[in-house]
Amino acid sequence: MVARFHAAAWVAATVITATPGRAAAQHIAGDHRSWHASHIALAGAFAIALWMDAAQTREAVRRGYQERNPVLGPHPSVGRINSYTAAAGLSVLAAAAVAPRRARPWLLGAALAIETVGDRRERAGGAVGEVPLKPLNPRFTD
Repeated sequence: MVARFHAAAWVAATVITATPGRAAAQHIAGDHRSWHASHIALAGAFAIALWMDAAQTREAVRRGYQERNPVLGPHPSVGRINSYTAAAGLSVLAAAAVAPRRARPWLLGAALAIETVGDRRERAGGAVGEVPLKPLNPRFTD
């Protein structure tokens, strides 16, 4: 399962970053609105990091872990996780689309950094992410 997930992420990253800039981005009239290949690469990397984080969150909740994101709540449903992921991704990409050309890489880079640092802290058991639930039965406590 995990190997298939990583393979799918690798294929998605390759497809997104290998596509020429003008063909991959919708060209909006006005030079300041066009996306460079670097903008598309940052947006693609952010989208993949967000998708991987959502997949890890779904799996952690399925295994009984508690989510620490206050927006999602401690026991979010798969639908709530998917809705939150879609809203977060579309919000960042919409903000990048209307941002001035010079600000776009900073916005996308910051979103990517926040997503990857948060994801890394989750896997390391840091302050952000999921925590295991304690069993209710006292026989199974530490």
